[in-house]
Amino acid sequence: MSRRYLITGGTSGIGAAAARHLTAQGHDVLITGTSRASVNAALAEGVAPLGAVADVTDAAAIASAFEAAVTAFGGLDGVFANAGIDGEGKPAQDLDPLAFRRVLEVNTVGPFIVAQAAHRHLARPGALVINASVNAMRPEAHFADYNASKAAALSLAKTLALEWSAEGLSVVAVCPGYFPSKMTNEWLTDPETSKELLSLIPAGRFGRLEEIGALLEFLLGPQAPFLTGAAITIDGGRNI
Repeated sequence: MSRRYLITGGTSGIGAAAARHLTAQGHDVLITGTSRASVNAALAEGVAPLGAVADVTDAAAIASAFEAAVTAFGGLDGVFANAGIDGEGKPAQDLDPLAFRRVLEVNTVGPFIVAQAAHRHLARPGALVINASVNAMRPEAHFADYNASKAAALSLAKTLALEWSAEGLSVVAVCPGYFPSKMTNEWLTDPETSKELLSLIPAGRFGRLEEIGALLEFLLGPQAPFLTGAAITIDGGRNI
């Protein structure tokens, strides 16, 4: 049965993989991106049938994107709050407080803004999945900004599950490890860095985007409501 979804940060990486998979399965999907060029490029590639330009830190833009999805699809069944940015990749003592604040704004406040819009618009039963990253559970050195933002996103998802599950909204945090994306390209393509990262992954490889797409279809679908409050890792064992 076709369902209706909105995915933030859906123009590349994990968001695009999830959108592409859901679209291929016959679901209605609206993706957001931060520029008209990136949204148009993703739509031209068949990632999703609809897109909107919206920075997740802009509540008005997010509200507009949700309204566009609801108008086009007649409602929404699931939301993937995926949009995020990387940290500076520096020792904590060298981090720029302004840059740190921006990471928190996008990776923590952004999902909160998206969650509020989801609460207003999602059908009951409905599903909200927040991208929290394995770094929420097992931090990496030199990523204090990113680690903190994702740990907060995980706590946000659990708190929302406490507050909203009884009204028919399932809230789950997905915690991916390393997958190919614009954010991770610098690390995964550098031989020395990728070797170091692989040594920390029991499965001995990085994730495949088709794996994350299939997982999101399940988490956003009607079979998973009793998973509400869960933190689902997909990281090849990196969290161990």
